[in-house]
Amino acid sequence: MQWLTLLVLASSCCCFGQPIPEASTQETRETATNPASNQPSPQPGCDAYTMDNLPVLGFKRKACLYRDSLLTGSAVFGAGFFGAVAQLRHDPSEWPQGADGFGRRFGTRYAQGIAKSTGSFLFGALNHEDPRPHPPLIPCCSHNHIQKSGFGPRIGDALLRTVWTHRDNCSDGIALSHFAGALSSGFLGRAWMPDQTNTVGQAFARSGTAFGGDVAASVFAEFQSDIFGFFGRMFGSGKPKQ
Repeated sequence: MQWLTLLVLASSCCCFGQPIPEASTQETRETATNPASNQPSPQPGCDAYTMDNLPVLGFKRKACLYRDSLLTGSAVFGAGFFGAVAQLRHDPSEWPQGADGFGRRFGTRYAQGIAKSTGSFLFGALNHEDPRPHPPLIPCCSHNHIQKSGFGPRIGDALLRTVWTHRDNCSDGIALSHFAGALSSGFLGRAWMPDQTNTVGQAFARSGTAFGGDVAASVFAEFQSDIFGFFGRMFGSGKPKQ
């Protein structure tokens, strides 16, 4: 991970966007509104309602999202699934089969997921990126992102988010978080992968696969509510009660 540390240190000396007020100062002024009573609630934390509706998350709440991404069912399942696929393919061939080989393959993919989340969080925070697919409107901001309608425009918007991002200060810029996360995931394996698959070319190939995962995740996030709503209506949970 030395290369990632050097990148982070170098990046801290560069200007990734316009400065915004300190998170600690800004967050002391933030309140969430209870939709039922329309009264200010206590200082918002990392609950789902706050994370969805706060105009600017700030560093602390971005760290909450990062923390929650480290140990999730999807992260464990994904590492197990792709570890099992690699086990069936005997990839890499230098590693044994059985529990020992599966443990290495599972651990590799889980560690790559952690590296991806870490790289995305660090560079996203430095670049003042908002990690949410559709941040709420920021008051007095002349440049807000509004969710598009129609299948084609929404697909285009989901793909664009993987390379172009909305910042906390109402500006747009390159989504450094996605690129840094993919490279972190791809190059981490060089620390222990067998020599045959421990080349720079293979590391870039793994980075490309990780970036493809971001693309798929962005598309899924765009249509997640539609998908769940469709299956809810299909199985009757969305039908009105008689």
